[in-house]
Amino acid sequence: MSEKIISIRFLSFKGFSNKRFAFAQMGISLVNPWNHAGLLFSKHLGVGAGNGFSVWPDFSMYAFLGVFESQKASDDFFETNARWSAFKNQSIEMNGWDTVAIKGHGTWNGNNPFEMGADPGSGPVLVLTRASIVWYKSLLFWFNVSHASKYLSSKSGLLFAKGVGEFPLLEQATLSLWESEEILDSFAYKSKEHAPMIKKTRALKWYSEEMFIRMRVLKTINE
Repeated sequence: MSEKIISIRFLSFKGFSNKRFAFAQMGISLVNPWNHAGLLFSKHLGVGAGNGFSVWPDFSMYAFLGVFESQKASDDFFETNARWSAFKNQSIEMNGWDTVAIKGHGTWNGNNPFEMGADPGSGPVLVLTRASIVWYKSLLFWFNVSHASKYLSSKSGLLFAKGVGEFPLLEQATLSLWESEEILDSFAYKSKEHAPMIKKTRALKWYSEEMFIRMRVLKTINE
């Protein structure tokens, strides 16, 4: 099994000053990336408004994704990193997961920081789908995403889903949590809503870069 831990956290903010602080931190992370012993890769992400799959951002929620060399390094970051503590202390709620990657392909900014390992067992599966959208195809892409994503909330076995991104419109990702791989596979490859999107993606070539990572959940965080 891979020792690398992928930690995802969603933080919610209330009040103008706290939201402004959180928004500023996202901008700072673009020029001053997160740094901590054992942190191998990190992204500070905005979240879509509404059901999470909107071109408009939700200024009350942000996400953090970090790849750590071990569970110990992940725990140490969230317990002792001063910058993280300042960010979290402005929030009113935090939810997330610690996971290991079990299947996937693709690149993120030209690299793949996720090391695939043996599946440690059964239970919920977290899926990351991420893409850089070809700029002149972005309007067509978002029209189709808006149409397809409205079916997600009613899907049996889907526990959580949000659209996240680094830059509005062009750098987008989805994080979704499923009860099992069987339910996920049924939706991804057989559902009448999602299967056509896969075909359109291949035919219209919306993406200049894409990534798909399937992760097994080791720990759930609710604070």
